[in-house]
Amino acid sequence: MADFIIGSPLRKWARDHRLLRDTLWRIDFVLFWTLTKLAKSLPADVASSLGDLLGRCVYPLLRKKSAIIRANLSTAFPEKSSGEINRLVRRAWGRVGRVLMEYPHLGTILEDDTRLTIDVREPIETYKNPSRPCVIVTAHQSNWEVVCSAMARMKIPNASLYSPPTNPLLDHLLMEQRRALNCELLPREHATRKLVQAFKRGRTAAMVMDRRVSEGGAPIQFFGHKKPSTLLPARLALKFGCDLVPVQIVRCKNARFRAIFHPPVKPINAGDDETMQAINMTQQVHQQFEAWIRQVPEDWFCSKRIWPKGKIDAESGQNGGNHYGI
Repeated sequence: MADFIIGSPLRKWARDHRLLRDTLWRIDFVLFWTLTKLAKSLPADVASSLGDLLGRCVYPLLRKKSAIIRANLSTAFPEKSSGEINRLVRRAWGRVGRVLMEYPHLGTILEDDTRLTIDVREPIETYKNPSRPCVIVTAHQSNWEVVCSAMARMKIPNASLYSPPTNPLLDHLLMEQRRALNCELLPREHATRKLVQAFKRGRTAAMVMDRRVSEGGAPIQFFGHKKPSTLLPARLALKFGCDLVPVQIVRCKNARFRAIFHPPVKPINAGDDETMQAINMTQQVHQQFEAWIRQVPEDWFCSKRIWPKGKIDAESGQNGGNHYGI
């Protein structure tokens, strides 16, 4: 989430002036607090629909984020015209609005069988015995928070990585809303050791991994272009001999979802060293992500730059086109 929402034009000064920064943080908090209170007062489906409307209306004010989403979608879907991409950006912000207004209803989504359907494509030990953990991965698609709701419904204790907002007031507000997820939330920065410890205590590890990492990643093909991607989920699965399961969240209508637990991902060549196995598994996961996103592109929240700036043209000049490989 951006440093500042309302005060985005002042962000350069706010980063250097604590009083201005704190004031802008409080303004953003009041805005989000008001929206969540409004959402909580409404039925879940009405709140979700209102969020869609709000997102579509306010996105022109979020120019920087909209430009990043537009660039990501243009790279992922080069066959689409500028007009088609602009319409996708508008619909994508509508989906973001839905996610925001659904936060106060995460408990309702968890408890109401008609709002969350679980589709298990291949049984694994964890589903029968939740004390035998696995590794769950998903993408920023539909409402990714619902993955934890699905695990809670299945009685699977989990530790999930999340990216805290820069604004600590918003972080506290969102953590309050996430209590309904019944999971242990670990800040993404420097969380590897804590995640491993939670795993050893019998908690399934869960993370969203469609975005690029700034360091420590491997180049993985995603929509035909290399993206620095974390190998942590695959390495955990290989180290502890457990399953790596991609979970897809499909928005059915308004605040109603289907959680699809896809078959576990296995390395194609078990004779490779651990790093090559992890790269191969991570590539398979991203190919699944790509297939999901192609089904409903506007459900993909890609507000962070997915591919390093300036790398796309360089790749095209080097390899002459898009292809997959390890």
